Amino acid sequence: MRAALVLICVLLSACASRYDQLKSESSRVETALTKEQSLVLNTDKYAADRQARLDYLSQLRTTLSAANIGLATIRYAVPADKQPIAYDVLEEVYGTIKWNIPLGPDDAKKQLPQLFKGNQLNIAELMATNPAKSPPAAP
Repeated sequence: MRAALVLICVLLSACASRYDQLKSESSRVETALTKEQSLVLNTDKYAADRQARLDYLSQLRTTLSAANIGLATIRYAVPADKQPIAYDVLEEVYGTIKWNIPLGPDDAKKQLPQLFKGNQLNIAELMATNPAKSPPAAP
């Protein structure tokens, strides 16, 4: 009985949609941001240093919120054949945010992907990537 429950749980997690996987990653990134913010608030650093770090973490949280909005819109605004690319972009965005959390405000940061400029998923540019082959023009 217990083995059957474990097997069902494994199968369900393996069948999770890409959306669900990224939603879970978003939650993990938010947890990491919250932990880092708590750590900064409880440090003995100078007030100015602490505030600069909190501002930086706030910027990362804004980027996370923008990515979450993009994630929610993919199903409705991106054609099915382009959705895997959009999900790949957001996966990279979440990874980039997570990578940048321990860095300081003045450290060199890992850059966000080109298809996520200005804290938004660039759907128009996404649509232009890897265009579907069109039939040759008639003579």
